[in-house]
Amino acid sequence: MKSGKLLHFKNLKQYRDETNATIDTNYFSIALKNMKDGFAERFEQFKTNKSTLAFIVNPLNTSTNEINIEPFGIDAGSLQMQLLDLKTNDLWSGKFTELKSKLEELEEQKCMHIAQHKWTALKEIPRVEALIFAARNSLPECYSEVKKLAYGVLTICGSTYSCEQAFSCMNMIKSKVRSQLTNKNLESCLKLKTSYKPDLIKLSKGMQSQCSH
Repeated sequence: MKSGKLLHFKNLKQYRDETNATIDTNYFSIALKNMKDGFAERFEQFKTNKSTLAFIVNPLNTSTNEINIEPFGIDAGSLQMQLLDLKTNDLWSGKFTELKSKLEELEEQKCMHIAQHKWTALKEIPRVEALIFAARNSLPECYSEVKKLAYGVLTICGSTYSCEQAFSCMNMIKSKVRSQLTNKNLESCLKLKTSYKPDLIKLSKGMQSQCSH
């Protein structure tokens, strides 16, 4: 966009070429930067916990010092010993090498189907989480803390219901006529809509009743 060539904005380029219009690329560059910064701020937690999320797929190259185990009730010492044993055991570590290869194959299939617009075939591809669960379930109970951490991370996104509900509420709150809401105000509104439960009895006791005349 900054170069003015519009290589990745075909419709805008076509409009400029057909009408000889002057495109303010600086305006669009600033808008794109603001959008990028907004996404980075909104999903900052995913970035800071990148190693924790990567653990479920590739535990062999993950250091326990980089993993946030606090929310899952994991014993740090046991996890370190189990992970060390897992990395040196060819039988069980091979499960994750195989898993990585399968996930790479899935991504190649997805890219191929998307490029060919084969949307029905795309739905028939095995789900990523199913492969991850299969690899974790194959581990014996001597790796209990490793499995517990993986299941804990997976269950964060295990159900899309809460996520879909939050997005539906967000779309109602941040409508076209309220598009300038800040992230902080939007978050407060979402909390009121999705998780706030007022104590109506306590509130009613604190109100002065109005008798009809």
